[in-house]
Amino acid sequence: MRKTCLLVSLAAMVIAVLTGCAQIQSITPEKKPLSSLESFIPQDLSSKSLNVKYVPKIESFVIILDASGSMDAAYTGTVNTGHPKFTVAKDIISRMNQTLPKVDINSALVTFGHGFLTPLHKTLIVYDLTHHSRSLLENALGRSSKAQGSSPAGDAIEDASNQLLASSGQNAIIFVSDGEELIGCPLEKVKEIKELYGDKTCFYSIFVGNTEEGKSKLRELVREAKCGFSVTADQIASSSSMADFVKEVFLNAIPRIDSDGDGVYDDEDECPDTPEGAIVDSRGCWVVKGVTFDYKKWEIKEEFDSNLSNIVEILEKNPEMHIRIEGHTDNIGSMGYNIDLSNKRSQAVKKYLVEKGINEARITTEGFGFKVPIAPNTTEEGRALNRRAEIVPIR
Repeated sequence: MRKTCLLVSLAAMVIAVLTGCAQIQSITPEKKPLSSLESFIPQDLSSKSLNVKYVPKIESFVIILDASGSMDAAYTGTVNTGHPKFTVAKDIISRMNQTLPKVDINSALVTFGHGFLTPLHKTLIVYDLTHHSRSLLENALGRSSKAQGSSPAGDAIEDASNQLLASSGQNAIIFVSDGEELIGCPLEKVKEIKELYGDKTCFYSIFVGNTEEGKSKLRELVREAKCGFSVTADQIASSSSMADFVKEVFLNAIPRIDSDGDGVYDDEDECPDTPEGAIVDSRGCWVVKGVTFDYKKWEIKEEFDSNLSNIVEILEKNPEMHIRIEGHTDNIGSMGYNIDLSNKRSQAVKKYLVEKGINEARITTEGFGFKVPIAPNTTEEGRALNRRAEIVPIR
């Protein structure tokens, strides 16, 4: 079988060289300028508003990108139609890269093709398996600028397999190609991966081509792997379908819990166990919402009465609850001055609550000066946010 594969691959290389020479000698018509690539806005899978948190389901992945001569032909599919298939393929990988959230995962990029005149230069490991970042892959795609030569896909699959030897967890190989004239016995190489890694490595194909035969070739590779699936570039081009692809290949979803029901999930909540109905900020901390203090001032303005009523209502509903009111300042002035000012602010809130009927024995106060900012003190907006009072329940 190996000898047969070698002879078939050698014959295909010779044909590729001859075909390439003929193409060079022929007179090609002038091409019309292509439009820009379609814009793409990825779904934010790391958003704090999501009710699940995504974590990696795999340790490592390797992308195999077809850079052979057939990928230079115009793509006739839906996404970025008319552009070279190689350009469309790189754009699809980029969309995937933009959608994948920042997670602890490793990646490598392997290409195959690279020129009619260098048939022995079969594959290129653009970068070895290393900790993944978006910029790493984007820069690597930018360096892969030309599609030409034969299609030694089997050699590239073997390179990908060797990259994964350093990985001890679950893996994914993502094969992006038009499926045309693949040589190097790719089916045999996928079979070897299955024998070597078992269920630890899945094989996924993204078809960026124009022929049913090419699509069928990629499906054969996935079937041989017995783990993974095949898609086309058009099927995963939209932001929603690409997000589904990324979640299926790379991620597990963990439900996020909001134990105290304040609207801020536990993994982001800096102030757990706030009472029901408390108005919290983006950190999940119970604040005197909407109440800020003027520079060097501590008086409670009448315009904030409705905001403070939330605290009164909660204390009335929870007669056993005690609270600590914490005052804060910006960083203008000395620490001693601001400790005194922040104490006056916390005491002003206490005075307001006592006047509304809350037993003062349930309330303690503390001033922190500018030791606990929640915003930069480099702007007026940030300093205004830091001039605040917070409520800490004591149970």
